[in-house]
Amino acid sequence: MEGLILYTTLMMAAGSLVMAVYWLVARPASPVEDRLREINPRLSEDAVAEPVSEVIVRRIAKPLAEKVPVSPRNVRRLRRRLMRAGFYNENAVLIYQAIRLASVILLPVLVFFFMTVVLGWPMDVTTMGLTILAVCYGAFMPIFILSRMITVRQHRIRKALPDALDLMVVCVEAGLGLNAALNRVGQEMDLVEPALSEELTITNREIRAGRAREEALRNLGERTGVEDIKSLVAILVQTDRFGTSIAESLRVFADSMRIKRRQRAEELVAKAAVKLIFPLLLFIFPALLIVLMGPALIKMYELFYFLAE
Repeated sequence: MEGLILYTTLMMAAGSLVMAVYWLVARPASPVEDRLREINPRLSEDAVAEPVSEVIVRRIAKPLAEKVPVSPRNVRRLRRRLMRAGFYNENAVLIYQAIRLASVILLPVLVFFFMTVVLGWPMDVTTMGLTILAVCYGAFMPIFILSRMITVRQHRIRKALPDALDLMVVCVEAGLGLNAALNRVGQEMDLVEPALSEELTITNREIRAGRAREEALRNLGERTGVEDIKSLVAILVQTDRFGTSIAESLRVFADSMRIKRRQRAEELVAKAAVKLIFPLLLFIFPALLIVLMGPALIKMYELFYFLAE
């Protein structure tokens, strides 16, 4: 009987969740759409069609994000972090805030439901403590995931930058201008590192749209947040401002980047010996101690036991 009640409760909860999502996402028919469809079905579809992502943003993400008041300064900071993670959509801030609010609400509800209904735990201090812990976890999990995505993307850009610089030096020495070289490098780097190619493509589009090249380059460094990109931008801006050789400046910077990449590899190799100490002490050394000292300890135990008798 208890199993039947539990099964019925789970089915009703799942059905209610599906109906709620359908009611929020599905667009109800209106008399205007029905009349347009009667007049010209193809024209009505083109006129009233709306992407599913826009429907989700308008009906779910935006109402949820409006429940959390955020200052304009924090919104700008959050948008900068989302851009560094590779999210350039204008609704990225709304979607992120909606995901964070949903994780804060849904995760503790699921944990509480699982502990009280599925496991049958009473509503004691342990249950409430785990629910509060789920609230904290749901609040900080999106922040941690976003920070991790930013770190991984910056590492990939930093790793692919020396190869892009070598290609840029070849393009400039072949007679291409800086804008054409950036465009060409952005196209070629799409096969090696899409993140760096995407950033260079955005910079080229800004220059083509009429923005000053210096401003577009500075925006490139601000979007990525990579110090090597900012150093490259500073060199290109100074070279363009003072009229010096772009190829020579890029060659020197590319040499320094290769040296820096080799130094980073050597640093990681030097850290590996220190990092291996902890798994050796925690996992390998106890096993070796048991294998080597085990027989001797057994013999010593038998000897002392025999002497005690």
